[in-house]
Amino acid sequence: MSRIKVLHVHTLPVVSGSGINTFLTMKGLDRNKYQVDLACAPGGALIDKVKKEGLGFFPINHFRQKISPFHDLWALWELTRLMRQKKYDIVHTHNSKAGFIGRLAAKISRVPIIVHTIHGFAFHEYERPPRRILFILLERFAARLCDKLITISEPLKEWGLRLGIGRPEKYITIYSGIEAEKFKININIDEKKKELGIKPKEKIVGVVAKLWEGKGHETILEAAPQVIKEIPDVKFLFVGEGYLREKLETQVRELGLSNNIIFTGFRADIPEITATFDLALLVSLFEGMGRVLLEAMVMRKPVVATKVGGIVDVVRDGETGILVPPGDADALAKAIVTLLKDEELARRMGEAGRKRIDERFTARTMVERITEVYEELIESTDEHR
Repeated sequence: MSRIKVLHVHTLPVVSGSGINTFLTMKGLDRNKYQVDLACAPGGALIDKVKKEGLGFFPINHFRQKISPFHDLWALWELTRLMRQKKYDIVHTHNSKAGFIGRLAAKISRVPIIVHTIHGFAFHEYERPPRRILFILLERFAARLCDKLITISEPLKEWGLRLGIGRPEKYITIYSGIEAEKFKININIDEKKKELGIKPKEKIVGVVAKLWEGKGHETILEAAPQVIKEIPDVKFLFVGEGYLREKLETQVRELGLSNNIIFTGFRADIPEITATFDLALLVSLFEGMGRVLLEAMVMRKPVVATKVGGIVDVVRDGETGILVPPGDADALAKAIVTLLKDEELARRMGEAGRKRIDERFTARTMVERITEVYEELIESTDEHR
């Protein structure tokens, strides 16, 4: 019996939350039953991970993050040609750009089953109205092209429905999972700190996030002086790369924070780096879920995060971490100081976080539920033939 052919479509080849979600889904599917490929822009770390696992990869050379009618039409042509040539049974799209173009290409190519995962929307509450309205209309149209909409958190599902994006029966929430066992490690923390240029007794506030707009790095810089005044030996570790790096580094120098803030750039050793944290931050202005919170929590790290999007599905305020309003530097500073000074509270929150991840947010559970979606749609398609 031939295997079911599945194509995952992702916009950029970056190891981000949506990228890792896509990769773990592909990796976890039963290879005896499914043949799994990825279509994505070429030349990034995500592609290396896919190829290392022996999964198929097809470059979409015209994928760009920003809207570009020229490149977007060429990307549509590239995807349509690929889907017609390979005759996929299922196309599973991710991100807003790949989600729109991928679903349209799959419909044009008459792919039997089309699934889309909403990791977040390309718009947010702070958006300029014309752009926001345009993207909502595009999402409404694209929702009609697919058989199932997977959201990675309940608030994301509720938001989509409020905006009229898809019908309720199309939605299913499947929490983004992590390979928890990769984060259950023991390392020499003092040695890792030394590698990062940090002294053994210095506290670390870890921020694993792309240096992009909306991730809240500016709020952290605003809160940092208040934290440093209370706890002078604290280090803020900015882990990640992005187009805001130069601007943020300039801000750090102008604020006189160079001794307390470290930019690591892209790191492949996230579990080892996370192990050094005394607490983890994710203070986005908008967020589909926040995988880095899961990774920190499974390592028994207390977290401070903003009360936005799917984060409220992950962090139980006062139990596994502290939630603060987005953009509120004073509340953020207070939460950080509280957890750095109260080690017993931090320990309790860390333990509660590990338990919560083990119960609900593993990659195995995520893949099992996505497989169930595939199988239900396959059975429904067979019945209508």
